[in-house]
Amino acid sequence: RARAKTARRSSTEKGMQRIKELAAALITDKCAARFLDEHDFFDVECLKIAASKGAGIAIVAGSAVMKVPQIINIWPGDTTGLSFSRFLIETLTFTTQICYNFLNGNPVSTWGENVFLLLQNYIIMLLILKYRGQLGPGALLATILYATSTWFIVSGNLHAVAGPQALQGLLTLQTVILAPFSRMLQIYQSYSEGGTGQLSFPTQFLAAAGSAVRMLTIFQEVDDVILTVAVVAACLLNWVVLLQIVYYNYLETGFGGRKPKLKGKTD
Repeated sequence: RARAKTARRSSTEKGMQRIKELAAALITDKCAARFLDEHDFFDVECLKIAASKGAGIAIVAGSAVMKVPQIINIWPGDTTGLSFSRFLIETLTFTTQICYNFLNGNPVSTWGENVFLLLQNYIIMLLILKYRGQLGPGALLATILYATSTWFIVSGNLHAVAGPQALQGLLTLQTVILAPFSRMLQIYQSYSEGGTGQLSFPTQFLAAAGSAVRMLTIFQEVDDVILTVAVVAACLLNWVVLLQIVYYNYLETGFGGRKPKLKGKTD
């Protein structure tokens, strides 16, 4: 009986040790000790870190299905109102964010959602090309070229060949040009056509809300001016796209009214 009791105590201690190690990896050694050893759950600084980390993990988890409503919207074959250029540039933006953060060792909780969003964007682009009759060998060639280029960057070869400023230049490019431009393309298309077509409200709402929370986690966890500017710009433009969906689909027509007919062709 004494041996069994000792074994249970040893197992419990090992379990607690693993929990402490996991907590330390997520919220720093100091905060893990404050919560688990000292049982102080009201340390403001540690609460901020824990809330930021929890929000970041929630964003990454939610991103796994964030664009599923958009995929479902266009699955029957209707790509009205969708800008292929927007999704293409957005995919390049996600790729740049992944490469930059991965090679700089930033916590996955601050950028992991980009992996899931990239994969879902790729599915959306394939569907747009398919339903518009543009899916062919060129798409396969572009995919191979894209995958090769991404591997070249992630493996550290770009850093070795072009120097330490190469990645900073890539992020600056996507911050100043790619990220805002991808959303501005969609904003302009919706404005010029007088409607948002098959843009999904749930998907865009999750994108806008997620980018707002991501902005807060970046402020808390990462000291990088360029990355901060990128996230703030993305957040503001995401909300503009969301407001367009609300305006064209609900306010302009009245709730339950008919959607306006789009005036132009999608790209």
